[in-house]
Amino acid sequence: MVVPTEFTKEEERSTARRIDMVLVPVMFVTFALQYMDKACLTGAALFGILPDLGLVQIIAPVPPATDFKLDLSRYSYAQLIFYWGFLAGLIPGVYLAQRFPIGKYVAVTMFIWGGITVCTAAVKSHQGLYVQRFFLGFAEASVSPAFSLITVMWYKRSEVPLRYALWYSATGIGVLVGSLLLYAIGHVQGALAPWKYQFMVIGSVTSVWAIALFFLLPDNPIHAYFLNERQRIVAVERLRADQIGIENKTVKRDQVIETFTDIKTYWYMIMVFAVNLTNGAATGFGSIIYSTFKSTLLLGGAGATMFIWLLVSGFISVFKKNSRSWLGMLSCLPVIAGSVMIWKSNWEHRATPLWGFYLISIFATTLVMILTLMASNTAGYTKKALTSGLVWAAYCASNGVAPLLVFGPEVADHYPTTFKIIISMMSMTFVLLGLFRFYVLRINKKRDEVQQVEKNDADRTAFMDMTDKVNPNFRYEA
Repeated sequence: MVVPTEFTKEEERSTARRIDMVLVPVMFVTFALQYMDKACLTGAALFGILPDLGLVQIIAPVPPATDFKLDLSRYSYAQLIFYWGFLAGLIPGVYLAQRFPIGKYVAVTMFIWGGITVCTAAVKSHQGLYVQRFFLGFAEASVSPAFSLITVMWYKRSEVPLRYALWYSATGIGVLVGSLLLYAIGHVQGALAPWKYQFMVIGSVTSVWAIALFFLLPDNPIHAYFLNERQRIVAVERLRADQIGIENKTVKRDQVIETFTDIKTYWYMIMVFAVNLTNGAATGFGSIIYSTFKSTLLLGGAGATMFIWLLVSGFISVFKKNSRSWLGMLSCLPVIAGSVMIWKSNWEHRATPLWGFYLISIFATTLVMILTLMASNTAGYTKKALTSGLVWAAYCASNGVAPLLVFGPEVADHYPTTFKIIISMMSMTFVLLGLFRFYVLRINKKRDEVQQVEKNDADRTAFMDMTDKVNPNFRYEA
């Protein structure tokens, strides 16, 4: 039996602070750049990429109609094909992230996708853009599941929601800062089209940051350059009570089987798929609904709303045990209200639909709470890696089909089909989170009735790489 090392509360706090000072900023900047890479196409729609690459077509009227119509189907295909590339890269990405040093692997893939982003400036047609977007998605596929693994590798389960919220909130900052950057690029007068400078700048910054990331992001607590020997031991030992373990490079067949036979896997996937229809169907077309330079700045407010709501929810989850499902359910309600505001309001007065758009961005908090439930309630390193990959695959599939749910001819009616789907999916997620909470707490109660967790036995099973279903000392969080 492994005898755990005793440490004081002050030692733990000091170690946790050191970890936060390095990991949180590094993951935050990385995820912000990834989101800006993905969002470049949405911003470029305002700066000439649509006519330059033939992403918009003018459809002549069929008599007796007299109005010309715009066909944006090529643009929607360019949006969604990124996520199909992301989906294709997930399984090999998750496998390689488990087999290789995870910090170095993330840095290398980031350098590659930065280069692919720069190459967008050389694209001459919509077909070429499709190819570029697919490979960009393929290259970016590793970072989200890798960050999920890194977060539970370094942080206690009670700490996971806030850290998830911190690095995922970078999407909000990415929207806000990205909007300001796009507004500035819109005034560039050079030999190239403004949208080309956008991709070149973001891609170059991404690759430069990837070089720094190679040295800044450690592979695990045992090899953390910013911790001394004693702090490395504390960093590992403080996770013992959580029964999740640290890292294991062996792909275990029994854990693969359990992943696909565990009902919770499909619970996570369905909820993530439902929530992300909001992202793809609404926010992806924000720049078209509000198609002016100034609207780019206004839409940055959605990023700020997302950022603030995520951080507040993350802090609440730290101090209130088993509150993640409640917070996820609560965050569904503003999204439903925002959808109704956009759908039913008068668009001649932009304030109401704009505030509705801001409320829709709160879907990110529901997503993060689901992701933290997945991360904290999945034990066994192979199972964690595979479950994370499957959940992010659901994320990709949702974003990959969502742009198809925006029907151009419905613009006069404010996209009723789109918002009916969003309202339905968020309502379903609200119910599923409530059922999930009941399910896992019921399992905890049954395990408590069978046995009380003995400290010595918990110490023994903590780092045995046992799954949550097999380990009798594991307790789920809601």
